[in-house]
This record gives sequence, structure tokens and C-alpha cells, in this order.
Amino acid sequence: MTDDKHQTERNIAAFNADMALHGGYVYTAFDRWSSRYATGRQTDELIRMLSENFPRSIKIVDIGCGDGTFTLEVAERFRPCAVRGVEPAANAVLAARARIPRGLFCTVSYETGDIYSVEAREETLAIVRGVLHHLDRPQDAIMQLAGQFTSVIALEPNGYNPGLKIIERMSSYHRQHDEKSYWPPTLNRWFERAGFSVVAQNFFCLVPYFCPTGAAKILRSVEAAAESLPLVRHLTCGTNLVLYRRLR
Repeated sequence: MTDDKHQTERNIAAFNADMALHGGYVYTAFDRWSSRYATGRQTDELIRMLSENFPRSIKIVDIGCGDGTFTLEVAERFRPCAVRGVEPAANAVLAARARIPRGLFCTVSYETGDIYSVEAREETLAIVRGVLHHLDRPQDAIMQLAGQFTSVIALEPNGYNPGLKIIERMSSYHRQHDEKSYWPPTLNRWFERAGFSVVAQNFFCLVPYFCPTGAAKILRSVEAAAESLPLVRHLTCGTNLVLYRRLR
């Protein structure tokens, strides 16, 4: 029997079930236009942040890598020295390993593990894409990151957006997977308490993952205008992307 410190998250069973039923996570396994668009925007902005702040010689840990879909996008588009995916759902790790292209065998690896015990192996950057809002103990996870990595890129739902709060309560998927969104100043404060500072922060993307295609395309048509207005961007965009760097 595990103690409280080493208990797994309550939603791991839900993610393993997704893999068994769909062969991937719900937002990557289905060809839904809104999900493809939203995750594509997130990857674009993440790659932009990597390109503007890190050399290609860097080694990266992708924590909560899921079925490996987004880890491979980082490896293929940013071309870092190495990317190690860490994921607590064992079924997802098996699927991720099977998807590694031959040309990336020496660059990409996957292993079962969790954010509370992850350790750096020469890596200085951790990516936590859509991870913290699933956790029961996010501040403990951030403290673990602070002891291992110089920089962290966190991609999270935008907790300023009131629409997300409604979705989190109404959507069965969000309830089953323990989804929640954090007030951005609170998230930043947790990282600052762990010894990090905010280097860059970006709020973007109006289109939710599971939105009907017609509505999603309408949102996309006004997305650029919304993102150009600070207050509107903070209240309507769905993604909060932050680069944290540990203070020397």
C-alpha cells in the first residue's frame, strides 16, 4: 500500500481507459476539426517559445507526454538534442514507443513515471503540456520541478476564462479526467514560491477542443482580433502558455 505522498492521480485510470478504447487520448485519437485546430495552435506557440528562448542543443523532458503525439511534434519541428517523454499511464507509454519513427530512435524515448518523482538526466528544460490542471497536488509537483530543472514551459487552460469554468462543471469528459483551470496569477505565484520567475506568458486560441465544427470556425474567424486586445484576450482565450526560469 502506498503512502499519500506516492499515490497516483485519480484520473490515471481514465487515461488508461482512453488508450484501451480509442488507441490514443480523446483529443488526439479523433479527427475532430476543433481539436486538431486547437492542439495545432498550441504546438505552434510552444515551438515558437522554444525557438525564441533555447538552442537546438538542449535536452528536454516532456512530462505527461500522453500517447507521444506532441512529444514527436517537438522532436520533429524543433529538433532538440534529445526528448524524453514521461507518462504515468502505462498504456499510453506502450503506444508512444510504438509510434517513434525510425529517424528519431536516437532522439526520442518514453518511460512510465510521474511528475512528483521525475529527475533530470542532463536535461535542463521540462515541458508540462496540459498536466498541472489534472493534478491533486500541483504545488508539490512544481517543487519537484524546481529541484530538477532550470526552465519549465507550462501549457494550461486559461483560468481567466469564465467559459472554461462552466465547461469543467458541465462536461463529463472534464469531470472524469479531473480537469480544472487555475487563476494565472495563482499559478505564477506557485512557481515563484518554488524559485522561478516568469520569462514569457501568452494567452491565445478561442477554439475549444470538443467544439462543433461550425461554431469552431466562427470562433477562428475572430480569433486574431480577440488575441490583439489585452483584456479580451485574457477573458476569452483558452490557453495559457508560460516560460518559467529558475532564479540563480
